[in-house]
Amino acid sequence: MHKSKDVALVLDLSPRQAQRKYQQAKDAYRKAKHQQLTIHEFAAYYDLPLAEVIDRL
Repeated sequence: MHKSKDVALVLDLSPRQAQRKYQQAKDAYRKAKHQQLTIHEFAAYYDLPLAEVIDRL
């Protein structure tokens, strides 16, 4: 995932809400500041079908 812009698209959130959701998932996977969350990790964390997440991007 490319930061909160993608999260905003997938979850239909404001930019600030999307940023919080992205950071929450990133923290859960103990990602370092320079590491990004993968689409697979994001979908798994929020229990979303991977195909649906990809379609919304």
